[in-house]
Amino acid sequence: MERKTAYWLAGIVLLTFIVRLAIAMLVPNFSYESYFNFRQVEHITETGLPLLEDSLSYGGRELTFLPLFQYLAAFFDLFLPIELVAMLLPNILLSLLPIIVFLISRKINNSEEGSLFAAFLTGFLPVLFATANNFTSETLFIPFAFFTLYAFQRIDQKCYFYLFLISFLACSLTSNATFLLVMGFIIYLLLSVLESKKINRAEMEVILFSFFFFVWTEFLFFKGLFVKEGIKFVWQNIPQAILSQYFPPISLFEAIVLVSIIPFLIGIYVVYQAVFQLKDTRAFLLISLAISTSLLTWFRLIQFRLSLLFFGVILAILFAIFYDDFRTYLNKTKLTKARQWFGPALIILLLPTVALPAIATALQVQTPSDSELKAFTWLREHTPENAGILARLEEGHLVTYFGLRRNLLDDRFGTVSDVGRRLEDMNILYHTTLQTLALDLLNKYHLNYIVLTSHATRTEAINNLSYLNKKCFELVYHEVDEENEGARIYRVRCALQESP
Repeated sequence: MERKTAYWLAGIVLLTFIVRLAIAMLVPNFSYESYFNFRQVEHITETGLPLLEDSLSYGGRELTFLPLFQYLAAFFDLFLPIELVAMLLPNILLSLLPIIVFLISRKINNSEEGSLFAAFLTGFLPVLFATANNFTSETLFIPFAFFTLYAFQRIDQKCYFYLFLISFLACSLTSNATFLLVMGFIIYLLLSVLESKKINRAEMEVILFSFFFFVWTEFLFFKGLFVKEGIKFVWQNIPQAILSQYFPPISLFEAIVLVSIIPFLIGIYVVYQAVFQLKDTRAFLLISLAISTSLLTWFRLIQFRLSLLFFGVILAILFAIFYDDFRTYLNKTKLTKARQWFGPALIILLLPTVALPAIATALQVQTPSDSELKAFTWLREHTPENAGILARLEEGHLVTYFGLRRNLLDDRFGTVSDVGRRLEDMNILYHTTLQTLALDLLNKYHLNYIVLTSHATRTEAINNLSYLNKKCFELVYHEVDEENEGARIYRVRCALQESP
């Protein structure tokens, strides 16, 4: 790598990190799902083990998950405050992704200039900027997954063979979405056979190893869940009523916005050229991963957001191939003078179509307000330790992390047998007009307090709960800030008595 190129790449990484960190500081607090990891990291820091028997989630249940991200964060939590770790670690990890993309792109087309464009596109992908306030395992999985691809490209070299094993192991201990890589490798073999591309022995061996190692890892961690849930294990026991939220119908418009229109169109062109016209095998591995992502998304085996993350990075790498090929084409025509203007013109074109949507997407991510978090913290100090709390599904982790109280439900559905029933009852509690029905459900789940946040009223399109009155529900907390954000907390004072 030339020194000038190294400076440009370092500048892209630094700029990506600064912008991500600035957005993370502008957006209040972290995403709702992040607070599950806050609690796990703090428990690992204190005990050395993850919290697998949770007495607060769903009133008491067993948790099963892949813990590498939580252990990594817990290591830094030994030296830094957890809030600082949650802000810095994910953004540092994703800011390093442009370096990995640069290496993959340069390996494919041997063009440093085109690879720099791919790195820039990756750093400012709108769908990646939506993770600026996400303290979740996918922020570790995405860089490791693409580093695994880079190591696979150079698998003939012994050092990269070991790096492949290490990175694939890290992926397998971070996310179930590692199956996306395994399936991508298998499709790569099929494409190579169909196009008569020679497959070396090392590639075949590591693909077989990857498949069996991934299956063994999943069996090791999720054996009990698979035995209990059966085929529903694949869909993480997500209730049918909200399955469309996790696996929504594929929206072409949303996909174009989140991965940026120019890389999207150019990526389609490069794939068409590689597969149907030029038979270019350089992009076979990336195309295989794109096909794997499409199939798993179509069959609702990975979430739409994660599939867009992969698509966005793949399209950025394919853009480098287009850039290099187009510059070569200009050299063969009478437009050789246009070559020197091609790069600056692309920068001018990409900035408004990539950077601006990225920032806009990041600022639109839903997070709890300070006033809402203050209400959940109030629960810890002013309610009995065995109290049960009614809050919305996404607010379940706020109840257990800030309030240290039992919730009705949260977004960790695995091993919970009645999650569908609970979700239906939660919706009834927010919309029923019958006080007897509400009290019956509150008694059924031993819920002693109701938290009605601004987020809940907006999401449920209500101003208040119809069945609330002073006789049976005492308003014990009410605080709203200048932006009308806050929460009300009601204590349940009545109970239905069974007739003799």
